[in-house]
Amino acid sequence: MPTILPFVRGGATKKAKSAAASAAKGKSSGSSGGGGMKAMAQKFGGGGQEQSPAQAAAELAGKRLIPGHALPHVVLHTVQGGVIEVGAPTGKWQLIVVYRGKHCPVSRNYLASLQQIIYELDDLGVEVLALTADGREKAEAFLDSLRATTETKEITYRIAYGLKLTDMRRWGLYVSHPRNIRETEHPFPEPAMFLINPEGQVQVAEYSNSPFCRPDLRIMIEGIRYIEENDYPVRGTYGFNS
Repeated sequence: MPTILPFVRGGATKKAKSAAASAAKGKSSGSSGGGGMKAMAQKFGGGGQEQSPAQAAAELAGKRLIPGHALPHVVLHTVQGGVIEVGAPTGKWQLIVVYRGKHCPVSRNYLASLQQIIYELDDLGVEVLALTADGREKAEAFLDSLRATTETKEITYRIAYGLKLTDMRRWGLYVSHPRNIRETEHPFPEPAMFLINPEGQVQVAEYSNSPFCRPDLRIMIEGIRYIEENDYPVRGTYGFNS
């Protein structure tokens, strides 16, 4: 299974120093990507019908998905072709993995790890979907890099793209502005994972506000198996269903 955090091995200190030096240079010059970032902040950070980041954060507080309720449906295109209505009941388990985007090596390695154990999810009857706010071009490039990372050079689950900021908020995702225009040119979601049961209800919801905290895939597989074998109920519903 590939290393999910490839930068924690030898040379990490040099990379960290290099990144810090680059960041300091960017701050001192004040010009690299500045115009693009300013335009992006004006587009997504406030004005018109869009909320400011502070307003969005305030609205988001306490609005995570409710366990046992339906995932708000979102219609997206997939890199492999076709359209999918994310969240619609299929009569099967669905594992929905939200990843940050093409710019994130941790996302790439995590999703490569997912491919390594996909056969176990297939045996459990779980449909897997990864999705991003990136556009088609970046999603296709990400898929190519993902294939190159895996041992079999293939990805058997679908990847959807074009998740909108409004839908990120509906799902209660943490959202980040890119650090610079080289990272990406739009707000993007931080990692999340949703396990949807055959009835279309949110069985498990997992959120993170950074790339470094993600569910253990092995525990998730064992959890799905335990839920099925023991008719284990949706947890975390106190106060929601009263």
